[in-house]
Amino acid sequence: MNIKQLKDKFITETLILNSVQNDAEYELLYLVEAKKAAKSASSDTKGKLHELLVGYHLKGGHMTKHQDITGESPKQVHDRLRDQIHPDEYKKIHKRAKTAAAHIREEHLKAHGDVHDVHWSSKPGDIHRSTGVHSSQKEDASDIIIHTRRGKKITHHGVSLKVSDSSNKHVPVSNPGIESTYGGAKILESHRRHILKKFPKLRNKGSAERREIMEKHPRIRSYIRGRNTKTLRRITSHLHGKLSEMSGKDLAHHIKTHVLQSHPTPLQREGHHHIRHMTYHSGGEQKHHSYDPSTAWSHMIDDHKNLSVHKSGTRILFKHKDKTFAVHRMKFTSQSDPHSSIKGSGSTVGEISSPSKLKKVMSIKKKRKK
Repeated sequence: MNIKQLKDKFITETLILNSVQNDAEYELLYLVEAKKAAKSASSDTKGKLHELLVGYHLKGGHMTKHQDITGESPKQVHDRLRDQIHPDEYKKIHKRAKTAAAHIREEHLKAHGDVHDVHWSSKPGDIHRSTGVHSSQKEDASDIIIHTRRGKKITHHGVSLKVSDSSNKHVPVSNPGIESTYGGAKILESHRRHILKKFPKLRNKGSAERREIMEKHPRIRSYIRGRNTKTLRRITSHLHGKLSEMSGKDLAHHIKTHVLQSHPTPLQREGHHHIRHMTYHSGGEQKHHSYDPSTAWSHMIDDHKNLSVHKSGTRILFKHKDKTFAVHRMKFTSQSDPHSSIKGSGSTVGEISSPSKLKKVMSIKKKRKK
């Protein structure tokens, strides 16, 4: 039940019971009941609202829907998600998005003129609808496309928006699948066969039934979770072996493709722009950091002879001159389903070079060469 439905229900019940004497008492009772019923927003809800509200503040109103697709408009999605969470949490999400929009405008858009339009690029094909440039979501992870105009020139800016409630700005930037492990799928399949052989009662059962069996049998649950950890470690060791055999050039390609998603986007190859924008908390304040993924680590990734790969538990660490700059983590999508798939996450480590800092680094390197 969302907040609006709860409010309607509460009004009806209180009128029937005649238990509310005045508006102040009603408001107090409503807020108490709302807080009990309203769930905290999921990461997915927070992420979508952040995208929609950053776009809203950059455009000066809700983003418009692409004319050739069906489904909800950005405003309709926004209103539906807003009504599912507590008003206090919505206010926090809204305020955070407003500061993110101001940071993007100040740091990246000033030099390109006025914001002409903003589009939500949440569905496959949206980037092409917005810009005319063909791009898959794997090639370009932009959540919104900003169009700026200076004179007759229109420039497109793809923005991948990341948001976190924590003080850690190193949130996952990619979600590499099992195919990125170069054979890890065989280890996973062997693990599944072993589990079904060990516990025949799990055979020919749906996901919900398997979860129920796990819940009712602590011994089975404990055994499978132990096997899950061993399987993740086996896949990590397998991937480490494959990466260790690669040339520096192939290792760099793996990092760019599967871990940091840092190839230039099709828009960038057409002379437009792309940034990854992070919003997080630090010292009780909203903080923002942004960078161009295609250049932020180029001074390290393209230095092939000083790249190295290491493993630690269920993580693969990528280092440049013995300093870790990226991590590929692996985990099961669910510990409560013995037939769960495996997903990865790629994240950054250490300082990330913003465009201004990167220019300084490259300038210093050029002077040294002279």
